[in-house]
Amino acid sequence: MRDPGRPDHGEDHDLHDDYVTGDGGVTPDLLDLRPRPARTLASLFERRPGLNPTEAVRAFIGAVGLQERYGHLRVVDDLIGLQRRVGDTIERYTDKLTSAEARSGSTESAKFGIGHFGDQRAVVYVVDWAFFAGSLGEVAGEKFVQAAELAEREKLPLVSMGASSGVRQHENVLGLIQMQRMAAAANKFQHTTNRPYISVLAGQVWGGMSASAVPAADLIVALEGTDYGFAGRRVIETFEGKEVPRGLQSAEANYLDRNVDVLVKDVDELVELLTRLFAAGRSTSRIRDRRRADDRGTEGTGREIAVGPEGFSAALWDRQVVERRVHLPRDRRDRGRATAGETLLARYNEIAAGAGRLDTEFLLRTVFDSAVPFYNHVRFDEDTIYPHVVAALATIGDHSFMVVGDQPSYRISGDYVGKRPPNPGPEDYEYAVRMMDAAERWELPVVFLTDTLGALPTMAAERRGQSRAIAQCIKRAASHPYPTVAVITGAMGSGGGLATTPFGRHTVMFDSALGFVSEPRSTATILYNVANPSVEQVAMTLETMKASADDLRAQGLVDTVLEDGDHPRATALALRAAVVEGYNEQHGLSPRRLRQKADDRLRPRTLGKLSSGD
Repeated sequence: MRDPGRPDHGEDHDLHDDYVTGDGGVTPDLLDLRPRPARTLASLFERRPGLNPTEAVRAFIGAVGLQERYGHLRVVDDLIGLQRRVGDTIERYTDKLTSAEARSGSTESAKFGIGHFGDQRAVVYVVDWAFFAGSLGEVAGEKFVQAAELAEREKLPLVSMGASSGVRQHENVLGLIQMQRMAAAANKFQHTTNRPYISVLAGQVWGGMSASAVPAADLIVALEGTDYGFAGRRVIETFEGKEVPRGLQSAEANYLDRNVDVLVKDVDELVELLTRLFAAGRSTSRIRDRRRADDRGTEGTGREIAVGPEGFSAALWDRQVVERRVHLPRDRRDRGRATAGETLLARYNEIAAGAGRLDTEFLLRTVFDSAVPFYNHVRFDEDTIYPHVVAALATIGDHSFMVVGDQPSYRISGDYVGKRPPNPGPEDYEYAVRMMDAAERWELPVVFLTDTLGALPTMAAERRGQSRAIAQCIKRAASHPYPTVAVITGAMGSGGGLATTPFGRHTVMFDSALGFVSEPRSTATILYNVANPSVEQVAMTLETMKASADDLRAQGLVDTVLEDGDHPRATALALRAAVVEGYNEQHGLSPRRLRQKADDRLRPRTLGKLSSGD
């Protein structure tokens, strides 16, 4: 019998049943004292089912109607001569090729051509595991180069998809340099076009492919069940002298480490995600938005949060399974306070722990007409876990925006919802930079949604280069060559918050939000030289550090302050109007003028000359 209050531990659970007896021997109470392995998030992918890469590739080829180009390319000469002895015979490269052709029905591991995604065309390059384990040689490298050149000529998106065991050993360095050729071809495509390059992992992706064409992409998508890495498991185990736990090189584990941007459940979701991405509008005119605050109604207070099954969610919202919904009231705790200090302290406490506040995902769903998420969430026990920073391609009318924002996670138990505020680490800021790089390539404006008390304050984050990652993010956001709108929805805390809040162009702030140089309790600790500052000390710190939206507007840092009212959809529609206004103000300005405008607005306000006394 399973104890409903205890997680199911698989095989250990079976032992539990075997040893529970009714004869006065081992009782459940005694048995509960046995040590049990801790159930961790890794349990979601360490025993996951595998993915058949050949079936996935062929389903994808069929779904997009691939029209292959130059399928006659094949290896015609063995220049290296690598051999192995099999019993009493010598196996040559040509023997391996003949065998691979007979088994797979193909003449090479790679093919490319034109695929169709709804009304959009794209150049598609696929690598099939069925031929020589998807290994890369001169033919596969040449086909990728030709695919990139075709996409450049036709001004089409480029998609690489499939599984690969790495560089083909039988071609030695001739095969190895295909990594250089593929990376250079991807780089040339990205520097000469504004179309997306998307890499899709489907099966096992190792070695050459994983360190050339894949990480060069604007966006890395993986089918669930994929494995991904540079060195394979056996190579790592030989080098380290210890076993690699199962699942640590899965796409799911790579997603949690931010080496993969988004997971899709199957080929159908993959095709739909790419179709929506390629169909997003690219208008460069001013926005004439006719939507008004009453278009969607303002009835009801608060918002709902959906709860799904355990595991990784589908990326596309309309494909996610919803088991139930929990209502979150929008209850402003800062209202009706006696003093300004009490008001700001209540506001700060709500930012830190209030689950009813509007988060980035809610704003993506309500401010914009549509959005293609470049992230997933994970449901584990009672936790709904998001990356600390998320991004999406979102549209208003026929205009597209890259949206980058901090996103909290939640603990949901019955009708109780607790909030875990985002504290981005180095990998989160690197992800944000890559999304901004994609936005620049695709010639898109960026909307930033900031709500963090600060960056992840751990030694592990420090050792992984936290300062460098924040600096790169600040530099990248401030120098974006197209319009940007920065929105402070909660806390703009320290450098970690500044990383996604480029001031100086157009900045919007909710009236319930705060901005500060460091987390207010930490500031009070420094000011009062105490380890645990009192409530009064923190309240005075908040009041006198000028952290409110009105204070930042008075300092010239914020253009628009929006009321974060009881009707979240009305708040979202007001934010939509502010985004449109901010975009239109910057429309038509050159990158140099955009940067100059920000520099002029951010010039020091407290400088002056001291009297010489003469």
